[in-house]
Amino acid sequence: MNGPSEHLSWIELACHDSPRTQYPKEWRSDRALELAKAFERVRELCGFPLTVNSAYRTPAYNRSIGGAIKSQHVEGRALDLVPVPCNDKNLMALRVAANAARREGLLRGIGNYTGFVHIDTRPGIEFTWRGSRTAITHNA
Repeated sequence: MNGPSEHLSWIELACHDSPRTQYPKEWRSDRALELAKAFERVRELCGFPLTVNSAYRTPAYNRSIGGAIKSQHVEGRALDLVPVPCNDKNLMALRVAANAARREGLLRGIGNYTGFVHIDTRPGIEFTWRGSRTAITHNA
């Protein structure tokens, strides 16, 4: 299988460092599956494809791009998603879908940014925030 779900590949989950660090094997049977389930539900609710702009990050890579100190990306529990096509209507639909998936118990963290939405499956309490970063485009 090329990923943990139909529309989410291991390549998309890999860190964007050089050389690309794979999503940790020890998290593939739990964290990746939980994240993939949330991703597939958000995608289904949106009704259009989503680009994974950022997923797993090594601590060093996370620091190099100015990521949060306790980023869920470093824990393999987060995705930054961009709707395809990316426009205001689809970004709003993505935000609505993420909130619906959270009500279903699939997500804990949602960050609304310019041009993308962060989702995560962190343990514990729920967080929602508005960020000021813009999407960093990576080549897969």
